[in-house]
Amino acid sequence: MESLSRTSSVTQTSIELGLSLSNTSKLLSKLEIELGLKLVDRLSRPVALTEEARQLLPTAIQLIESTDRLEQEVNNLQEAPDRPLIFSLATTSVSSHVLKFIEEYKTNNPGVDIEIRTGLNHEDLLNGKTDISVVSYFPSSPKLVKLSAGICYNFMVATPKYIKENGFPKSIEDLDGHVLILRKKDFYPECRKLFNKDLVFDLDSLTLKRTGEEQVLKQFSPDKLKIKRIYSSDYSSFASVLDSAGIAVDIPVSFLEEKLNNGELIPVLTDWHRAPWKKNIVYRSSIKQNSQIEKFAHWYREIELVDAEKRWKSIFKKFSVPLP
Repeated sequence: MESLSRTSSVTQTSIELGLSLSNTSKLLSKLEIELGLKLVDRLSRPVALTEEARQLLPTAIQLIESTDRLEQEVNNLQEAPDRPLIFSLATTSVSSHVLKFIEEYKTNNPGVDIEIRTGLNHEDLLNGKTDISVVSYFPSSPKLVKLSAGICYNFMVATPKYIKENGFPKSIEDLDGHVLILRKKDFYPECRKLFNKDLVFDLDSLTLKRTGEEQVLKQFSPDKLKIKRIYSSDYSSFASVLDSAGIAVDIPVSFLEEKLNNGELIPVLTDWHRAPWKKNIVYRSSIKQNSQIEKFAHWYREIELVDAEKRWKSIFKKFSVPLP
């Protein structure tokens, strides 16, 4: 309600709060039901608060300020030295190098304990379920500090068994009859396109274009290019590709390195890849300056800015995959 009074836009309020448009509308409707009052004139353009809502606004602002003060006090308690720092990453981001970095930090900072959790997003961060999260999208919430941690590329993989049974694709046309395994979860930037230098293949429209251009270079017929897509969670995607269920499109290569080394997985259609992940390290903006949370977040970011690119590039070179 407070945000709407400033933005006069449900869409802008959704962006400001870091919520989807549908979730913002649902929360607003739920609040109206709970209060028994109509808060928004939905026919007004731009969107405006009702007279009842404007009367409630000063009290609502006081409540927000009180909640912010309470949140700060909770943060202070959460930063107590006897509580571990909770660090969240995607399941497919937890690999040996991450564990090595954390042990290094703990060695150089005696008394600091770090607990890794997986599958948490920025909303979980705002709700206090984690202290720091590494995410592959940009949360818009003003209550979060966002530190850019570079970009990472990957390549598609499959098992030798899957390739033997379904053929080795060497071009987009060769994907006919193949299954693509893709990751899907809240806020995750789903893969809808494949890239090859300045070429873009749209998985939805089956069109081939040049980056930034509208002209269609080639329109594939759905009858002649049948690509089945399976969407699943981080670990389910990993399990599916190992089970020879299809070609995994967007699992980080650093997570797959061991399986690539022992031959359980092999690179596929290496000229093409999904859009790179743009990683961000985020934590609550209410965290005190120079706290262990802030120190670790900035330390890990500096490590990732240098090491992440080295990791994926070295794996690309090791398996003779062209660098994007």
